[in-house]
Amino acid sequence: MKTSLTTSCSSKIRWMVCVIGWLFLSACQPAAALVVEPLVTSEPAPTPDQSAYWQAWSQGAHASGYDLGKGPNTYCARCHSPANYDPLAKVDPPPNCVSCKFAFESEPRVAVSNPLIPESEWRGTGCESCHWVKDGVAEAEISWTNIQTGYHETLASTTQLCEKCHTDTETLRHKRDLKDGAHKDYTCTECHDAHSTVASCSTANCHPQVGVETEALPGHDAEHANVTCVACHDASGLEVGPFEDQGVWVTFRTTELLGRTSSEPYQSHYLQLAVPCGRCHFPDNPWNLGVLEENTSS
Repeated sequence: MKTSLTTSCSSKIRWMVCVIGWLFLSACQPAAALVVEPLVTSEPAPTPDQSAYWQAWSQGAHASGYDLGKGPNTYCARCHSPANYDPLAKVDPPPNCVSCKFAFESEPRVAVSNPLIPESEWRGTGCESCHWVKDGVAEAEISWTNIQTGYHETLASTTQLCEKCHTDTETLRHKRDLKDGAHKDYTCTECHDAHSTVASCSTANCHPQVGVETEALPGHDAEHANVTCVACHDASGLEVGPFEDQGVWVTFRTTELLGRTSSEPYQSHYLQLAVPCGRCHFPDNPWNLGVLEENTSS
């Protein structure tokens, strides 16, 4: 009788422990309002009606992006290749902070807490980064792949999606700030193709006169054919000059990372209608450009 009672009590205790454990685990699950679909990282196969999107993506900036100097490690992969991202990756002390390679080095530096991802495994920012992928087909609705929680999260706009990566951190400046400029109320995909990421002032049905030589628009002539829209219409006061690699004039931004400063081409998103011509056409300018009597045109 005593043995039977002991066995019965033990069974009840085990049953209660299981119930309490189940309730605890249920309470720890992500809130239903914040997640919409479990994370899927399998590479999708484009359907015939999605082949145009696939083609645009494959030729755009998000398709590969493997560059030893710009993020092929498990820390930077959070945005550059989410399927390769390891949430446990962290920045080590110098000189091997993250796995990368400076331009003056022949071999990459490999950080202990940031294993180098080989190019053969690099996935880029694929369909599953911005869409739910079900049975190999990407859904039309946008969502953010949260690798840390393992769920896709719904978003209100494409701008919110883009800002998951295009933002500023303690060490990196990836934010594209429209401020109070001419495009302050625009979403990202009103100017940028959602898959190729290409932006064109003339083909977005906004400024059809761009690229057409006309006396009605000062500066829209053959002499400025190799000057980008941003180089003239930037409102943030960035440095302007020729980008020799592409043979065009662009805006440049100086940044600092780990004590090193560098000036690189940067697409300003803070734009205005007025053009301060004096930024290039000033006395004794290094490009031997004529000095204009009027420093601003609109």
